[in-house]
Amino acid sequence: MKSFLGGAGNVVRNLKALGCRVALVSVVGEDPEGKEISQMLSSLSGVDASLVVEPSRRTTVKTRFMAGGQQVLRVDTESTYPIGRDTGEEVKKAIQGFLDCCDVVVLSDYAKGLLGAEILNFAISQAKDEGKAIFVDPKGSDYTRYRGASVLTPNLAELGQATGCLVDGDEGVVAAARKLIDLCGLDALLATRGREGMTLVSAAGEVMHLRAEAREVFDVSGAGDTVIAVLGAAQGIGVPLSGAAALANIAAGIVVGKVGTAVVRPQELLRAIHQQQASRAESKVMDLPSAVEMVAVWRRKGYRIGFTNGVFDLLHPGHLSLLSRAAGTCDRLIVGLNGDLSVRRIKGQAPVQNEGARSAIVASLEHVHLVVIFQEETPISLLEALRPDVLIKGGNYRLEEVVGADVVKAYGGEVVLAELADIYKTNSRIAKITNGTL
Repeated sequence: MKSFLGGAGNVVRNLKALGCRVALVSVVGEDPEGKEISQMLSSLSGVDASLVVEPSRRTTVKTRFMAGGQQVLRVDTESTYPIGRDTGEEVKKAIQGFLDCCDVVVLSDYAKGLLGAEILNFAISQAKDEGKAIFVDPKGSDYTRYRGASVLTPNLAELGQATGCLVDGDEGVVAAARKLIDLCGLDALLATRGREGMTLVSAAGEVMHLRAEAREVFDVSGAGDTVIAVLGAAQGIGVPLSGAAALANIAAGIVVGKVGTAVVRPQELLRAIHQQQASRAESKVMDLPSAVEMVAVWRRKGYRIGFTNGVFDLLHPGHLSLLSRAAGTCDRLIVGLNGDLSVRRIKGQAPVQNEGARSAIVASLEHVHLVVIFQEETPISLLEALRPDVLIKGGNYRLEEVVGADVVKAYGGEVVLAELADIYKTNSRIAKITNGTL
């Protein structure tokens, strides 16, 4: 049998794994389990814990029985009645003592008797007076107890229970979230929706749906702790709420793929983000029919479409300068990339990198929105099909040398020659690499 910190302790574990310094205020019983929790917290560097002991109380213990990596049974022993007045006064003193050194306040409500109306009112009012953001993982059906908090993070069932609303689908979730935001004076609400991901709704009316990142779910125990820990940690270092929510969504996808109340580490988050970015880059590379459909969508939104083309072998500052300046002329930039057969026809030799590698690299650039590979010697067929509003080439060309300029101008498009900071020639660089003079 293995013992782990649970409840608010699991929030502490997640924050500690992210590299945060943490102050914890909680209540335990005068029993062996309470002492064990104290010892576990003492072993964590960077954690300041104030555990108020209430002799009549039984420390909460959740015993999970696992089989084949899955939880099959849970047995709880605990006391859930409200804490006493003297205990409450000690809790208030501990909260007040920690506020000065905290960037954010997390209230992890497990409905075990600590966060009653008096303690909630005290913690929220004191934190607001100190200008601290307040994140609450809520419980129960009366969310007016959390009035004045910054962000609530209910799951789907809790959101429905607290509002009496049907929370099926995006529209139902958003309507329920807005009801609670108005009722409780929140800045925002982040609804965790299991396999459907998360939905962030702000008091200003902004809505962001974050689809689930989990590849395989083994255990959802403590996922809510991870979400609020990552959300609070990211906000504490100045990450905008939308970005913090996106990180929390990625973290949730990682932690449910582990067994038990697990934590997420920075390296895991970074790896997941890199994988996500690579996936997004791959999604930007399309065949011509798919690109035509995407352009139709962009046009309906009123976007100005730009197009440039090239081999883009051994990407260098000249390429980056062209793509950056091209992006500045439009809302959505399409890059036509010469395929391997096209390069062989034009240059008489294969490119250093194949079309798959070249397209992936170009698509990974933030200001490139779509990449289309073509095997002809010129991009004329792409220009005729996509009909971009502006065709961009480097300033080292003359207008009469730009292939496709007549096609674009014929339907009223514009041709732009972009001044480049530096002009590099891939062929000359390859030659220098070959003879060792680079």
